[in-house]
Amino acid sequence: MIKLKSYAKINLSLDLVGRRDDGYHLLKTVMQTITLCDILGIKKLSSPDIKISCNLRYIPTDGRNIVYKVAAAFFKYCNISGGVSINLMKHIPCGAGLGGGSSNGAAVLNGLCSLYGVPLTIKQKIEITEKIGADIPFFFYGGTALCEGIGERVTPLKPLPECWLVLCKPNVSLSTGSIFGSAKTAGALGHDSSQSVILGLESGGLDSIFRGARNALEPASVAVCPQISQIKSQFYNSGAVFSMMSGSGSTVYGVFNSHKRALTSYEIMRKEYKNVYIAKPCANYDNQ
Repeated sequence: MIKLKSYAKINLSLDLVGRRDDGYHLLKTVMQTITLCDILGIKKLSSPDIKISCNLRYIPTDGRNIVYKVAAAFFKYCNISGGVSINLMKHIPCGAGLGGGSSNGAAVLNGLCSLYGVPLTIKQKIEITEKIGADIPFFFYGGTALCEGIGERVTPLKPLPECWLVLCKPNVSLSTGSIFGSAKTAGALGHDSSQSVILGLESGGLDSIFRGARNALEPASVAVCPQISQIKSQFYNSGAVFSMMSGSGSTVYGVFNSHKRALTSYEIMRKEYKNVYIAKPCANYDNQ
């Protein structure tokens, strides 16, 4: 058996730059892997079975699960008749905008390549998974990266400077489909804050990185979950240099320039919310 870390992500920006003929939104988003992670145990089976277990009872362990779909796609693509047993130890909250399922899918494919000795390129991995989860391609790179299209075009960027992150998920999970389909989201097309973030990363200062950052999905998510705005205010009041919702929500993160301030904010938020985490930006090198 091998064990892999499956990192969460946050969006440092999220812009909607157009729509395809099939209705999918075209994105321009800067994403960042963080130290909050799930742990995956992956074991090779001689029989052609895909067996999944999880510490959370409400997570499906059949063909609805992303890791099941990725494993099935791997065996089909590589014409392998073997199987795999996968144990998911979940720490990343679900329905949170943190990419937990997509991260699990990428980690499983990396693990299967290792177990079965199949040296797939990142291009091949994206070919296998891009129709399973739009965020999966990003997790084959990790670190700081620009993602475009529907998420399949990934360009690594200069790393986010050292900082501390506090994440808070209100007791509401949001549907990605419903947020993307909102009239408020339709009105957010065309703005580009990601370029400002990219230029800020080149200069290296936290203030310049986040000065023009925004999440185009935030207004639609706030309409469903007003606590998002409340949490942002709480982060700023506790010393965050920046705060924004990640993905389609409902998790909000605060960026802090010191561990002491982040820890103080973390302790304050824990008194009111159940799902609060403290983390740092990270690369993804151990899962290549």
